[in-house]
Amino acid sequence: MNAPILRVARASDDLNGLLRFYCDGLGLIVLCRFENHAGFDGLMLGQEGAPYHFEFTKRRGRTGARSPTADDLVVLYYPDIAD
Repeated sequence: MNAPILRVARASDDLNGLLRFYCDGLGLIVLCRFENHAGFDGLMLGQEGAPYHFEFTKRRGRTGARSPTADDLVVLYYPDIAD
């Protein structure tokens, strides 16, 4: 990794609705999709090789995701200086 990586994470109740907006509307692609990872389902959207991605999660058994929550994050990944 030779560039900082930005991840924006948000909770949502409508992951499929997000696909329509971010993929069909903005042209992003699904980089990863997961189910029941520590009680969460989710998607990571972006562009291959881009130094950013958007992660959207839904906690299983919960509805009504509201902001801000402990799951709304902006994460910066800095490269290893030795690399």
